[in-house]
Amino acid sequence: MPIIIALVVFIFIAALGDFEEALLLAPLAGLLVLYLQTRKSLGDQQAEIEQLKKYLGELYTTLPKDEFAKIEEQRRASEAVDIAAAETATPEEFETAEPEPGEPVSEQINPWGQTRQPPSQINQLVDKINKAILSYFTDGNVFVRVGLLILFFGVAFLLKYAAENSRIPVEFRFMGAAVGGLALLIFGWRLRLKNPVYGLLLQGGGIGIIYITIFAAYQLASLLPSALTFTLLVFFSMFTVALAVFQDSRALAIFAVVGGFLAPILSSSGSGNYVGLFSYFALLNAVIFTVAWHKTWRLLNLAGFVFTFLVYILWFVFSYQTHMLIAAMSFLLLFFVMYSLIGVFYALKQPDNLKGLVDGTLVFGTPVIASSLLMAMLREYDYGIAGGSAGLGLYYVLLARFLWQRGGEMLRLIAEAMLAIGVVFATIAIPYSLDGHWTTATWALEAAGILWISIRQQRPYAQWFAMLLQVGAGVLFLFRNAFDLGETAWINPAFLGGVFVALGAFISSRMLYQLPQESKMRILHIAFFIWAMGWWLFSAIIQIDRYIDESIIAGLILFTTTAAVLVYLDRLRQWLWMPASISAALLLPVLILLSLASILDNEHVFILPDGFFWIAALVICYQIIVRLETVAWPDTVNLLSHTVFVVFLACLLSFELTWFIEDSLSSIGQGYVGLLTIFPLLFIYAARLGKIPALIRFGEALQKPIVISLSSLLLAWSLLVNIVNSGDTIPLPYLPFINPLDIAHIAMFVSLIRSVKLFQLKLSKQSYPVFVILAGTAFIWITAVLIRSLHHYLDIPFDLSVMLQDTRVQTAI
Repeated sequence: MPIIIALVVFIFIAALGDFEEALLLAPLAGLLVLYLQTRKSLGDQQAEIEQLKKYLGELYTTLPKDEFAKIEEQRRASEAVDIAAAETATPEEFETAEPEPGEPVSEQINPWGQTRQPPSQINQLVDKINKAILSYFTDGNVFVRVGLLILFFGVAFLLKYAAENSRIPVEFRFMGAAVGGLALLIFGWRLRLKNPVYGLLLQGGGIGIIYITIFAAYQLASLLPSALTFTLLVFFSMFTVALAVFQDSRALAIFAVVGGFLAPILSSSGSGNYVGLFSYFALLNAVIFTVAWHKTWRLLNLAGFVFTFLVYILWFVFSYQTHMLIAAMSFLLLFFVMYSLIGVFYALKQPDNLKGLVDGTLVFGTPVIASSLLMAMLREYDYGIAGGSAGLGLYYVLLARFLWQRGGEMLRLIAEAMLAIGVVFATIAIPYSLDGHWTTATWALEAAGILWISIRQQRPYAQWFAMLLQVGAGVLFLFRNAFDLGETAWINPAFLGGVFVALGAFISSRMLYQLPQESKMRILHIAFFIWAMGWWLFSAIIQIDRYIDESIIAGLILFTTTAAVLVYLDRLRQWLWMPASISAALLLPVLILLSLASILDNEHVFILPDGFFWIAALVICYQIIVRLETVAWPDTVNLLSHTVFVVFLACLLSFELTWFIEDSLSSIGQGYVGLLTIFPLLFIYAARLGKIPALIRFGEALQKPIVISLSSLLLAWSLLVNIVNSGDTIPLPYLPFINPLDIAHIAMFVSLIRSVKLFQLKLSKQSYPVFVILAGTAFIWITAVLIRSLHHYLDIPFDLSVMLQDTRVQTAI
């Protein structure tokens, strides 16, 4: 009601054309109504107290003494717990208190005679304002407090009037006001011990008058130069801080600061010197900033926050011009940084049991107001809003990182609040900085940030929302922009957007993997990892297909680098992430497929300079296999990886050697295919001797698979060449058993026989298949030697259908 009355009076008088009188009389009218309400409320409370005393007196006379003593003893036992809460209870606390079990709602009556109802946010705000005003005008000497306010406003208007109309020398007028303020300050200081409340009020009033006198002398009468003015203001500001801290008086600091903020408003001459005004405000805010570092005086912080941004908003609405951008934005950012850090100070300076407590008004109100003003200034500039939002987002993310490193779990709440604000600003920057090609993909990355915050804050619904948003953004990007390849490789919407989608999914997968084992959501990390790898490889492969001629080598570099990064994160960075290990292990089959593709396209693999990339890829692949030996999967996986790598390397080297010989000679016979056995035989020999490095770690468990695999490969080779190969030794003549193909068979059988000894096999039912295979292969080889000899010496065509009908061949067989 007092606020409403004050507003009505202000509007009525201002409508009559007298703004200054409205500004003076409206607060007085509100104060008068408040005083009457307070007096009535105090009278009602006093009547209730008298009735309660009367009732207790009657109860005392009617109860037996022993019964009353018992009740009194119970009361005293519970008094230590209840008395503090009872004495400090407010209507808001009673209204928001939980009802007693079984207590009817209609009977939940608080001492103010009100049924408990959940208060609305507007009512809570109004109650807080009324409570603050009520406490000022009901605690201590009411008339002294009201008188100081009237004195302050009166001095402000007196100085303005004196500067314009009085015939007394202007210097004396302002000196008189300054002496009066100084007298109040000294008198209040001397009363600080006898009557602390009264003394602090007088000190605050005196400082406020000194503030307004200095500013009016500078702004209205030009008595002081700007340098001296700000020197005096700095002095009295720090002096105020010293007084407030020394006396531990929040009220003094608030009163002096409020007076400092009102000084330029009440003494305004309409000159429009906004630089001087905001420089002065920056000084006052520096005082508040300094106090906030030492004291958790929230009301002081809020007072500075409200005055600073309220005045800034009014100035921006009515006076801002585009040519003022640099200065206006500089002051705005200065105020923004100050109050964002003041919110941090408030959390840091709390006791240990409350450290990290968030002042919602400053933490969230500061970025909302400052960003709104900043965006309004930058809206006419290209990428202005995007740049401003990105800068604010980066600021809050770095601030969150600092808080988390500084306090960990103790400052978790405010760190997450800062991180959330940073994510919001980054979200705003996206649509203003990117065109439609990239925006969708960037939302996928943004969704990963939302998922991170929701996991940290344990909000399941927000986690599901973030995951659905990320998948939806990826699907939408796939249909809209995934094939927008632009005109430059890699720097185009398709690749960069795909990278954003992949990175967001990768981050999400990692965060889901770190959830507790019992979490049902944890299994989704596999799906998101596959989603991430799919987007990364798909985005890169379509670039290779469009812009790069050497697609096989580009694919080799892509897959090898990806696997190496995954192993680095998983093993060296100790992520211990199974999907990364499995993906890295797939590099070996990918290399096998790429080598086959290279053979089909280029007839061999080690084409210079591509061979250097292949050598590097093989070395990295082997190192990856070694690193993955520590993964928590069955040893069979490690044995299989090493075995396949050895077999692949043996085949690759043998094929390259054969190709080199065939390419070097203009004409060469089919019999030289026996050279393919050289490296498999060498690797079998090295395995039997234990010369392969991995055998040192795995021993016989790896030795046998390598020997068996290479031996099986040689047996399959023998069967194939003996059926289709004529054994030509051009340019040399053909000699049975003394030619590359038969020599290779002889070496193969020697190696196989020695390998049988390695396995210590004896003739038995269990070992029959091995000896049958060896004997059968030897029989086929001897028969093939006979047929090849008939082909070369009797000129019988090397054609199975022809030879089977030739009597000479039949007789020889």
